[in-house]
Amino acid sequence: MIKNRRIGHIGIATNDVARDVEWYVNVLGFEVTGKFQNGNDTVCFLKNDDVIFEIFPSDSRLPDEVSGRIDHYSFASDDIESDYAYCVKNGYKIVTDGIEGIAGFWDNGIRYFKIASPTGEQFEFCQIL
Repeated sequence: MIKNRRIGHIGIATNDVARDVEWYVNVLGFEVTGKFQNGNDTVCFLKNDDVIFEIFPSDSRLPDEVSGRIDHYSFASDDIESDYAYCVKNGYKIVTDGIEGIAGFWDNGIRYFKIASPTGEQFEFCQIL
């Protein structure tokens, strides 16, 4: 069941990762808890109390008025395969290419997938390995 999960992080797509990370650190007091390379891109995880933001470059240049807006909400998963099977069985719209992974995040990588709400918001389920 995918109900009642704790929020893992909030993903924010931006045109300028370094600028936004500096702002969150200097203005709001976040600390950088993870900095990773994903191909040529730098992705940063920032924490302030229980709030974790993932700041990452957008897939394509965003108009200035939407750069830095929330891209997705991520829920923590302890069993990504089971969560994925549940979403498929219940007909939720999967917006990733199945379960995807990034080997270079955290100590042993991550596995994740995203579903879309009826109005298009993306919700990620992510298991840190």
